[in-house]
Amino acid sequence: MKISIFVGDVWKFNQLIANHLKKQNHEVTFIDSSIINFAYKNNSQRFKNFFTKTFLKKNIKTNFRNNELVKIINNLPYQDYILIINPDDFSQEVVNLLRTKTTKYVAHNYDCLARHPLPKNYAELFDKIFSFDIQDVKDYHYLNLLNNYIYVEKNPDTNPKNKMFMILSKSSEREIVLNKIANILDRKNINNYEFIVAYPDVTNVNKNIKLINYTISLQGVAEKVKNAEILIDLVRSNQSGLSFRFFEAMAFHKKIITNNKNVKLFDFYNPNNILIIDDNITDIDDDFLNNTYEPVPENIYKKYTIEAWVKTILNV
Repeated sequence: MKISIFVGDVWKFNQLIANHLKKQNHEVTFIDSSIINFAYKNNSQRFKNFFTKTFLKKNIKTNFRNNELVKIINNLPYQDYILIINPDDFSQEVVNLLRTKTTKYVAHNYDCLARHPLPKNYAELFDKIFSFDIQDVKDYHYLNLLNNYIYVEKNPDTNPKNKMFMILSKSSEREIVLNKIANILDRKNINNYEFIVAYPDVTNVNKNIKLINYTISLQGVAEKVKNAEILIDLVRSNQSGLSFRFFEAMAFHKKIITNNKNVKLFDFYNPNNILIIDDNITDIDDDFLNNTYEPVPENIYKKYTIEAWVKTILNV
């Protein structure tokens, strides 16, 4: 089957989907809009873009990326299936043009509609729309729940170096909660934890939280996850879907501390492995900190693999 995937794959999770489809002998075209980069010819052009972007709401770089995508689509042979991830990341022109290139056109919102709304003509565009956001799926009948997936081989580390690990990108509400957790660990004399915030909103934080202005590769994050006993997962206030941390945890046999109460709805939920907190956390239960991980039953584990994810999204 000829399959195309269009996505701004900043974290490189979606490349793994393309790789899996290729292993199944599909003919895959993977278009990552995040690597279509515009280079200024000179400082004059850079200044012009600043002016037009600020005052006229026109961005040379955005227009360049859109024009490149239009060229790619115009040259794309007719496809059996096109998957577009977070359609809101693309112009209406691009989203509409893709409809003319395929028999089956499917969207997946890896975000909540509040942050990434669908195109206004979604009903006539897409044959099916998936979302990872649990509340959105409850509220909007046209959305179908599709969680994240286990993207690594099962490989538990029985002797991790760190007690806890967390990485997040700028989000003041989550950074404040993470700071509270760091302070709790300090009071308990637990100092072997690694907390990282990329491009932080809040800089006055616990000295053991590392603030960075760059991203860490998916492979780098996976290694840090594997090297910790407990993972921290903090959800944004307007999101309800489960992050990749839960699925990494199943593969690497890690416990999780989370403020996402929706995890209780899932069949892999086990209070021995998953501690649910609120944003006003003042302590962490010592029993949870000290108990050992209980592996998820194999029949449940398989439901959340990348193999199961691909099967679901192709079954349209």
